[in-house]
Amino acid sequence: MPAYAQDVDCDATPDNPACAVANDAIIVTGSRIQRQDFESTSPTITADEALLQNSSTTAVESNLNKLPQFVPAQTPTLGGDIQPTATNTPGAATVSLRGIGSNRTLVLVDGRRSTPSNASGVTDISTIPSAAIERVEIISGGASATYGADAVAGVTNFILKKNVQGLELDAQAGITQEGDGFEYQLSGIMGTDFEDGRGNISLALSMNTREANYQRDRDWYSDLYNNPQVPGSAFFNPSPGVILSFGNPLTAGGQAFVNNTLFPDASVGPALGGAGYNIFFNPDGSAWTGNNFAQRRGTQGFNSGALDGQPWKQTAAGNIGFNNTNLYLILPLTRYNALARGNYEINDWIGVFGQANFSSVSTYTRNEPGPITNGWDAFIPYGTGVYVGSQAPQSNGQVLGTGNISSVILNGQLNGFTPYIDATPNNLADNPTNPAFTALYRNQFACATQAIGGCTNNQVTGQFLPADLQTLLNNRSNPNAPFQLATYMPDDRETFTDVLTYNMTTGLQGSVPDTDWTWEAFVSHGESHTFARQTGIYSLERVQTVLSSPNFGQGFSSTGNSESNFFGASTGKCTTGLNFFSPPSGGFSEDCLEAMRADLKNRSKFRQTIAEVNAQGSLINLPAGELRGAIGASYREMEYEFINDTLTTQGRSFLDQALGIYPSGDAFGSINVREVYGELLVPVLADIPFIQAFNLELGGRMSNYNTTGTSWTYKLLADWSVNDWLRFRGGYNRAERAPNIGELFLSAQQTFGINNRGDVCSTANPNAFSANNGSNPINGAGNSGGAAGALDVEAVCRALMAQAGPDAAALYYGGGVALGQTPTTNQAPGSFGFAFPTLIGNPNLSPETADTWTAGLVIQSPMDSGLLSRLRLSVDWYDITVKDAIGAQTVGAVLQQCFDPQFNPLVTGASASTTAANAAANNAFCQLVPRNGTGQLGNVKITYTNDGRVHLSGIDAQLDWGYDIGPGTFTLNTVFNYQMDFESSALYPALPLVDYVGTTGSGENGLNPNVFEYRIFTTVGYSWGPARVALQWQYYPGLEDGGEATVPGGTPNQSGWPSYNLFSLNTSYQLTDDIGLRFGIDNLFNKRPPLGNINTAVTDATAATNGTLQGGSFLGAHDTNGRRFYLGANARF
Repeated sequence: MPAYAQDVDCDATPDNPACAVANDAIIVTGSRIQRQDFESTSPTITADEALLQNSSTTAVESNLNKLPQFVPAQTPTLGGDIQPTATNTPGAATVSLRGIGSNRTLVLVDGRRSTPSNASGVTDISTIPSAAIERVEIISGGASATYGADAVAGVTNFILKKNVQGLELDAQAGITQEGDGFEYQLSGIMGTDFEDGRGNISLALSMNTREANYQRDRDWYSDLYNNPQVPGSAFFNPSPGVILSFGNPLTAGGQAFVNNTLFPDASVGPALGGAGYNIFFNPDGSAWTGNNFAQRRGTQGFNSGALDGQPWKQTAAGNIGFNNTNLYLILPLTRYNALARGNYEINDWIGVFGQANFSSVSTYTRNEPGPITNGWDAFIPYGTGVYVGSQAPQSNGQVLGTGNISSVILNGQLNGFTPYIDATPNNLADNPTNPAFTALYRNQFACATQAIGGCTNNQVTGQFLPADLQTLLNNRSNPNAPFQLATYMPDDRETFTDVLTYNMTTGLQGSVPDTDWTWEAFVSHGESHTFARQTGIYSLERVQTVLSSPNFGQGFSSTGNSESNFFGASTGKCTTGLNFFSPPSGGFSEDCLEAMRADLKNRSKFRQTIAEVNAQGSLINLPAGELRGAIGASYREMEYEFINDTLTTQGRSFLDQALGIYPSGDAFGSINVREVYGELLVPVLADIPFIQAFNLELGGRMSNYNTTGTSWTYKLLADWSVNDWLRFRGGYNRAERAPNIGELFLSAQQTFGINNRGDVCSTANPNAFSANNGSNPINGAGNSGGAAGALDVEAVCRALMAQAGPDAAALYYGGGVALGQTPTTNQAPGSFGFAFPTLIGNPNLSPETADTWTAGLVIQSPMDSGLLSRLRLSVDWYDITVKDAIGAQTVGAVLQQCFDPQFNPLVTGASASTTAANAAANNAFCQLVPRNGTGQLGNVKITYTNDGRVHLSGIDAQLDWGYDIGPGTFTLNTVFNYQMDFESSALYPALPLVDYVGTTGSGENGLNPNVFEYRIFTTVGYSWGPARVALQWQYYPGLEDGGEATVPGGTPNQSGWPSYNLFSLNTSYQLTDDIGLRFGIDNLFNKRPPLGNINTAVTDATAATNGTLQGGSFLGAHDTNGRRFYLGANARF
């Protein structure tokens, strides 16, 4: 059986190993008080070693996630996570009870806190020595009063093997049906007693390797890639192209060239827009477009590859999609664990113990190459103007010196030893040709050898572009302006993460003479060191330098520190150049790529030190039994530091940045807490009619944090045994989770997200608190306050723009014509877009509080024999309410709390005067909404707040049954969860809760996705003699998209994910008493994951008309790996 309820008296048998520890006084995870029975007043189950072993993977988190109480958090399927930060460790393995966040689930090892892996305070459970795990005890009803304030959702307690005798070796290997994803583990544990049993010492070692497999090698992903109703999986595509600029649109002739010459097939769709769209080019230099829904015309020009989904496809809308076929299905891992422990009884009342464990975990994640696109821009010089080399205009309108050599001597540059004075600075054609340019490029360009005038942009770059692209660029409003390139860099972005963790614990334990009191005092110190190296990353400045050099950098050579005679500098060279429109047959030269590469390195360290003392025992005898208690005190200190690569450190590298990686700052922080606690087990009634025993379990904990002050947690639980076979239990737990280091001290960290509000300063924005008065020709919907409300919002926007520069508002609202566009087309329409906010910690956070109620019953069959004699059943109701929940704001939340009069009353009437507008703009949330020099929305600043609320309730049930049939024994174990409520509020004060049961949920408040209405995990087995066979069944009901929860009546024609059944088979055979074999098949029937989130109203005909696709995706909760086989062996000596 994989899991057992810790609820009932039981006898140890071969078919019931979870009860084997019940013979002596024990401490159940739910309490620190030792009891002679095996009962818990909180909902508690145990995952035994069999659950972890009978699987094709040794990933502990994947096996625990089979239990309905867990919701997947970080798992081996997250192979595309490439950005290490202070709060994120790529490749880590975490667990989340009830789906309310890994940082609300406390992970213990032998009842003691494990060492966290990053600033969010979560534990990477892959660092726990798997060879030494005996069982995992899970209390899912809250346990803050017992173990600490952060056990909001409960505790996952890894119990390690103790008092080991002899040697045990274990080996297992597994592989998928497709022949990939090979995984193996070798482990051993040895131990011996000494001094006539007064001492024991043991050592456990293990190694685990898991090879990667890819999505492209599964039929269900191939089908998805090929499905014309599903967009491509990649954000961008590798074909080189140009982004047509709003500020420099095509002329009428240029528009005619696009619509009538390049893409004349009118049946494909309406005419291509003149600005903001991409036009790409095939390897033969011909043009194609249609990479998104707005550009359906022109897909007939595509000939860059077969449209078979690997990687290119043509969708039902007529556009071209691109699939990233290098995405991992399961990320690779290499892990080494070691554990040494010992204990020695000095005398009958005192003993000493010690434990040390070491873990080394290496993971490898990858994602698509870094894109050259908006944000990570590259502008290529073009036109008849003189090539000046050093100017590379950016998307924000600024000019960045790139170090390229100008083809002529510019005003102020040295001419020999005398600065050159340009008498006609507006005419560079009469300037002397730069000798340095001549020396470097005389063999490539004849113009480099002429004495006057140097070379034009077209001579050094334009002539190497496809003819159609030259025609296109020549027909812009300003044909001599640089053009913006759009493409991929050559290499996938990859992150190699190494996590080294160690923990050392030593202490004393003993008993008080002539009493049953026991005690322990220990000191524990642990550290987790994370080293990450990112490859496939390029320096944005160096990429811009090479691309804006003559012929895209062919023959480029540059040495730094030229003003100091190149002292201490290195030289970058580029033999082939980087002409994406005409790449060399052998690929770009290695020296060229090496000149631009910027492998990133960062490291982090979490250090935790704990000093703790605990004692428990009997206090007095009461009429109903012993009054027992437990007391303890502890001091815990946590320190964390994250040192980022200088190239991506916020506030440090301002001239250059990493292409394709978001910047984040170095982070430092520390927290210390002093705690005392006490527990009482109070026998109230016993041995009277209908009350065999009625006990109260009381507990309280006082935690004093140096950051947030004093927090109180407490519990009041009760259990009522009616008789030997019926028991009721339940009670109340209060928790206060103090903010962690990341939430308090996170340095500026740019993130990627969705802005579901758009730019509310735009007169084309449809939101009810926007500057749109309802008459905009692009979007008629607008401010709920009409024209007056729209003017108020615009006044606040103008005040914010004035903080960025005196001309920002004029350029945004009144200066659009000067940019060649009307204001309504210069401003962003719509209420959706990608966002790149900057997240920072909030030292003013307060603790979040959680109230947990539970009530349940436990039934154990009263029969000594017969069909139901081994029946055990537990049913528990739970209700958890989290108030002042800590979570990161969304961009939409910040915008609304700035511009919506409901949250910022000063917006009303802001248009009355500049003073009123400035007062509204000085709102704390408005100051998080910067505008740039042209008035556009900048990177919104977001932080953590206490504005969230979470409420969930449900029912857990567990059934265990066994019966002798024929020569063997049939067993049944079922774990069931029914989710009654899973409600969350957006990060605004006082907004109503939204119930996400039956949907993919919401990411707000740190919640995990996928809220199934119920889940079932059942194991049926049959044992006879040395053999056993078991069948596991996991059931997931259907699920809707999380957006359904916010739309009354649901979204029409939007299908969810259908129900899902997953079966796995495992067998074992004991060859001898000491040697056993096991074999199993996971996903026995090779069940493909269900496809959901499909717009059923869309047909091929409608897609071709309006560009909308059906869509479709898989869920992370379902198995996407397919059938796997494994074989293992165990030997004891």
